[in-house]
Order: sequence, then C-alpha cells, then structure tokens
Amino acid sequence: MQPIAHLHIDNTPHSPASFAVPEMSLSSNRATMIAHIFSFKINAAYLIGYLEPAYLAWIAESKEDDEQHGEPQDDLARAGYPSLAELLKNPALSELVLGHYLLQESLGKLTWDGVSPIQYWLDKVTLCEVEAEFITLSGICYSKPPYQGH
Repeated sequence: MQPIAHLHIDNTPHSPASFAVPEMSLSSNRATMIAHIFSFKINAAYLIGYLEPAYLAWIAESKEDDEQHGEPQDDLARAGYPSLAELLKNPALSELVLGHYLLQESLGKLTWDGVSPIQYWLDKVTLCEVEAEFITLSGICYSKPPYQGH
C-alpha cells in the first residue's frame, strides 16, 4: 500500500519519488534555488503502524532527557507522551513529531526512492492538518533553477 495519497507542489501533483528530505538544512543553497509550497496527504493508519517503533524509541530517549533535567523538556512531554494514534489527533503535536522529531523516519523514508532524479528538496514543514483518515503535512521546498545554457 502506498501511504502517500498525494504530493502536490504549487498545487500540481508530483511523484513522491522526486522529493527528497535532506539530512542537513539547505542553508545557503536556498539563495540560488526556487521556493515552492508542498502538501503531502498521508494515510494515518499506515503511518501509525509504520512509525510506531521509531516513535516509541524517541519517547524512551526523551523521557531519559526529562529525568536528567528534572522536568518535561517539550510540549510532547507536557502532553504526557500520548500514543501515536492519540498524537495524530492533535495538529500541533503531529507537526512537532512528524515534521521535526521524526522527519527522516516519516517523509524521509516515504519519499525519494534513491534512484529517481530529485526535483524538490524539503526545507521545512510549517503545517499539519488532521482529517479522519489522513494527515496532511505542508511546508516549503526548493528546486534548482532551470538550466540557463551559455
């Protein structure tokens, strides 16, 4: 089952295989690239099953940090580390986990296939919307400018 129902970039459908999540920030490369708006619609049930092990591992590590500091370190901790199914009912916590903490495990693993030409690079996730069966992650991505021959 393909968990991504759609990827739209500037309101146009695209293949998730052409979209990459870089391990490091695009930083200064942005100056020579073209900004776009993206939107991923992802099947929530698939995402829960797929991300559960990574989420539980992240929680265990985060709880250790909380213990070392003597208090909760972020909004997820203050929410009591809800189950992934419960978390996906909360747009702000979903954005924090899917768009930041587990970005590589979520969009990073569900997009670029390692062989297709990359057309778009994720810059940041700015919004998470929760619907009945789907999670929609939106944000900013970049592409290289068209080749301007000599």
